[in-house]
Amino acid sequence: MMAWLGCASVLGLSGIARAESEPCPCSTSNQSVVSEVPCLIFRASVRCGLSSVRNACARTVTLVDWPLSSCSDSVCTQALAPGDEAGFIFGRAAFERSRFVEQSYTVRVDGVDQRLAISAEVTCRDVPDSDGCAAAPGALGAAGVALLVGAVARRRRRA
Repeated sequence: MMAWLGCASVLGLSGIARAESEPCPCSTSNQSVVSEVPCLIFRASVRCGLSSVRNACARTVTLVDWPLSSCSDSVCTQALAPGDEAGFIFGRAAFERSRFVEQSYTVRVDGVDQRLAISAEVTCRDVPDSDGCAAAPGALGAAGVALLVGAVARRRRRA
C-alpha cells in the first residue's frame, strides 16, 4: 500500500507541464502601406515582437532614420541589400483598447529620398494572470490519490 502511495505522490507531483509563451495582448489588422517603393514588404507588429521590412527590390534601399531594433540610439540609417530584412519598432506607445496607428518613414533609392506611411488598426486586451503556465494539477492529483489510498487502507484495517 505504501508503494502505491509513494508512486501516486511522485506521479501526481510531476503533473502536467506545459510550456506556453505569454499571450500577446495586442494585435494589428488592416495594415496599409503607402509607398512609391512597392517592392518593400512590411509586417507590422505592436507590443509583441518586432515589425519587419524586407527588401524585395532588385537594388539596395536605404532606411533613413528608422527606429531599427539594431540601433543603439533611438533611430539610425541602414542600407538593405536585395533580399535583406530589418526589424523595426512600430507604434510602441501607450495603448488604448482600440487604436489606429500611422507612422511615416523615409527610404532612399538611387540617392532620392522618398516618404512612406505604414498604418494599422491596433486592438489590445487585458490578459488575466491565470493564462500562464499550469503548475497545480499534479499537486491536486497527488492530494486526491493520497486521500483515496488513505480511505482504502482504513477500510481494509476495519475488515
